[in-house]
Amino acid sequence: MAKRSFTFAAALISSLALSSCSELVKDFQEMQADDKQSRAAQLLRIAESTREGGDLNSALSLYQRAVGFAPQNLPPHIGMGETAYQLGLFDQAAKAYEQAILIEPQSVPSHAGLGKTLIALGQPEKAVPHFETVIRLAADQYGGYNGLGVALDMLGQHLQAQEHYKKAVQISPTSLNVMNNLALSLAIEGKFDEALEILGRFEQDPRTSVILRQNLALIYGLAGQQNKAAAIASRDLNESGVMNNLKFYERVRALNEKDRAKALLGAARQTFR
Repeated sequence: MAKRSFTFAAALISSLALSSCSELVKDFQEMQADDKQSRAAQLLRIAESTREGGDLNSALSLYQRAVGFAPQNLPPHIGMGETAYQLGLFDQAAKAYEQAILIEPQSVPSHAGLGKTLIALGQPEKAVPHFETVIRLAADQYGGYNGLGVALDMLGQHLQAQEHYKKAVQISPTSLNVMNNLALSLAIEGKFDEALEILGRFEQDPRTSVILRQNLALIYGLAGQQNKAAAIASRDLNESGVMNNLKFYERVRALNEKDRAKALLGAARQTFR
């Protein structure tokens, strides 16, 4: 009887020991998980600060390390995609955004980022559904309409593109980037007066970037107003650069709409922000 009691007591102690050990392992695993999340959050903060400081290569490395510690966290993937896009690493950017969408299928920044990356990769047909998703999820934001317009322009669907740009303008009437894209779309169709009416009023706007200013010079050149085109182009280019652009404007003016569209989409810059 004493032996049986001892055996039972030993088994009970062994069971309690195993239970305690299991709980310790579980606690340790939870501590490790918490530590990984903490380190991922710290790396993310440093990555954001580094990117804002302009060191994109270091920021990209930091985002990648953050993903390594917490692969299911959405922000590091989006940050990695945006930084790779800025560096011109479009294939890498696309993979980051695709992973972000797998983590959160309803993520507006992920779909918008993948859409513009696919545009940069010359795949507008693949970009369309992502911009449509952005519009469905964030119909009150102009970015989805603007991005879809760019994709449709690249697909030769200029009237449909202009409809989406105009929707974007209704949401954000002061967006120079949307105005830029709408004006370029009109210029592709040879509607130079309409394009100049839209973009010309921003010639002296302090917000106007070099890209927008040179697109305005391009449209003036296509409209046959070479002196005006040269005056605007010279604000950013030397004399040789201006002369080369004027010759390009003359060549493009002589093209049919299809070839003009191809030339303009290759030479002009459409903008997303």
